[in-house]
This record gives sequence, C-alpha cells and structure tokens, in this order.
Amino acid sequence: MNQKQQKPTLSGQRFKTRKRDEKERFDPTQFQDCIIQGLTETGTDLEAVAKFLDASGAKLDYRRYAETLFDILVAGGMLAPGGTLADDMTRTDVCVFAAQEDLETMQAFAQVSPEMNIILLKPFYPLIILYVKEEMKKNNISEQTVIAIIWSSVMSTVEWNKKEELVAEQAIKHLKQYSPLLAAFTTQGQSELTLLLKIQEYCYDNIHFMKAFQKIVVLFYKAEVLSEEPILKWYKDAHLAKGKSVFLEQMKKFVEWLKNAEEESESEAEEGD
Repeated sequence: MNQKQQKPTLSGQRFKTRKRDEKERFDPTQFQDCIIQGLTETGTDLEAVAKFLDASGAKLDYRRYAETLFDILVAGGMLAPGGTLADDMTRTDVCVFAAQEDLETMQAFAQVSPEMNIILLKPFYPLIILYVKEEMKKNNISEQTVIAIIWSSVMSTVEWNKKEELVAEQAIKHLKQYSPLLAAFTTQGQSELTLLLKIQEYCYDNIHFMKAFQKIVVLFYKAEVLSEEPILKWYKDAHLAKGKSVFLEQMKKFVEWLKNAEEESESEAEEGD
C-alpha cells in the first residue's frame, strides 16, 4: 500500500522583523488623510481637536511630517509648489485660513496643542530668527524689547499645572524646546539681564512658580541663553524687589559655584601666561 509522501517542513523558531528595523516609506499623503479624517470627525470644537492631535501624536510621526502638518493646520491641506491648494486635494475647514479673523480665535488655535506647536515651529526657527532680526533693524527695535516679548509669548501658550511640585518640571520641559529661539535674542549682556528680570517678575506674579526660578535660570545657563556675568550682576545689585529674599536664597549655591568656576578659569589663564 503506497503511503502519501509527506512534504519536508522546516522546523525551528520563526523570527519576525522588528517594526523599528523596517524603513517606513515617506508618505505625506497618507499622513494627511489620517489627520484630515480625524479633524472631520472632531468638527470645529477646538478642545476636541486638541485631544485628537495629542492622542494621534503617539501613533503618527509629527516630527517627520512637520511641514505637512503645518500646511494642514494653517491652509487646510498640503500646499502645491507655489503655495496653492490643488483642486483635487483632500482638505479640511479646521484650519487658520478658514477660521474667523479675530484675536480670540487666533489665540485659540495657537493654544490647541502647545507641544505640537513646538514641533511645527522648530524647523522654522532659523527663518523666524532671520525675519525678526530684519524687522528689528528696519524699525529700530532693541534686542531687550524683543526678548521680553518672546518670553511673554512663550509663557502664555501653556495651561500651567496648579501644583507647585509639578509646574517646575512642566516649565523646564517647555522652555528647553524654546532655548534656541531665546538664545538668538540674548547676544547682549543687557538682553540677558532683561530676560532674568522678566523671569523673576513672572515667578513672583505666578505663585506656583516661586520655587521654579533657580531651575529656569540654570536651564538657560546650560542652554547658553544666559551667561555668568549677567547672572552675577543680577544677584549682586540688578534684581527687582519682588520676591528678592526668596530668589536670592534659591540662587545662592549656584552663584557660589559660578564665582568659583570663574576664579578657577582666571587662575588657569594666569598659569598659562
């Protein structure tokens, strides 16, 4: 009796390719379709839009498709060469161009998702800096004026945590993203001092930030937004009266460290001579 010959099989473990090892195809159209579908479902309720965009950030690569996302949220869809929307292109009315032209609506759009705004703006920092500096020259605007405006704008885009122990961490995370922008407008000692005074004023006026002052200054020092000399000058005699005793105490150890580091650098320079 003939038995049916069994086909040979491969035994052993089957290895699956890890998703992160697979190179994903760059597909802005598919990304756009996902975003627009979600915006269509949320409608014009900006709170629902914010929730959708924040939730989608875990699945969609906002950094990779920053330009596409910027086009969608500003113009309603991907822009063709020349800056126009193609007639056959999928689009959404949940965008700046289709919104009411009043300050309240524009502010609402700006606050839809602060973290996402950072992702969108970061690639454009060089252009933003160039544009602002040109406007400064044309209109004779000082760097001190500009850094004060930027600080106020950056701090006004976030709904801050009401718990003192959490707001410092939130602030550091937020401000770290804007450090390159702030650094571009603190090229003068007086601009750095202006920023220090604005930080002091803000931390005093917003009670939950009282313990965050030193952490913000240290962050900006590490990010090269602030340097030793203006910080030491602020500590010695250029600070405001607002919260003076609290903020000077916070800064005491850091200032001592700066002074020691400065003395060591001077000693090394003298030995080198």
